[in-house]
Amino acid sequence: MLSAVFNEGTTLTMQIRNKPSFWLVLAGLMMTITIACSQGDDAARPQAVTSRIDLSAAFTGTYALTDMHGTPTTQDRFAGKPTFIYFGFTACPDVCPAALGVMSVMLDELGDDAEKLQPLFIAVDPARDTPEVLRSYLGFDPRILGLTGDAAAMETAKDAFKVYASRQDLPESALGYTINHSSLFYFVDETGTPKYAFKDNLTPQALAAEIKRLL
Repeated sequence: MLSAVFNEGTTLTMQIRNKPSFWLVLAGLMMTITIACSQGDDAARPQAVTSRIDLSAAFTGTYALTDMHGTPTTQDRFAGKPTFIYFGFTACPDVCPAALGVMSVMLDELGDDAEKLQPLFIAVDPARDTPEVLRSYLGFDPRILGLTGDAAAMETAKDAFKVYASRQDLPESALGYTINHSSLFYFVDETGTPKYAFKDNLTPQALAAEIKRLL
């Protein structure tokens, strides 16, 4: 069962029987879900009613992963400091690089307030995204910390944030496969509680303005 409470205080409980119904209901709620990184026609991006989506207690925010330096990491590591999280993968051709670019510029826009926030990139492709790969991929901005883990640990992390990520084989591509995944930024408060999600097509300036209010 998936329970989510959004801006107007409406609670939705639904049984996910298959992926098509999952996408249709979320699109109907106008929550930004991007089927990211697949080859072929670009997926449509439904717009959220507002830039900020309130999250319910169903979003537990718990994980037990390894950072890009090899250090075991749970949400408790960041106790007392809000985190800002994006789920993606390093072989993503466009959506993930764009989202990370927005995150990086947002940190610049925050100025000194950026030190009050820990930005995280959680890899949904643990088979390829090792700590070494994450270090190289995130080298453009040392403020963003990459997290990865084995398949079981990643499933737990995805469930804690209600993230959709599914492998799609690409037999005619050198990549071999891609990952279709939801694309949202998550704001987790200093207690480790996920509070808000933000759509991925906000400008860095608009996102920074939202985060400044929360900080």
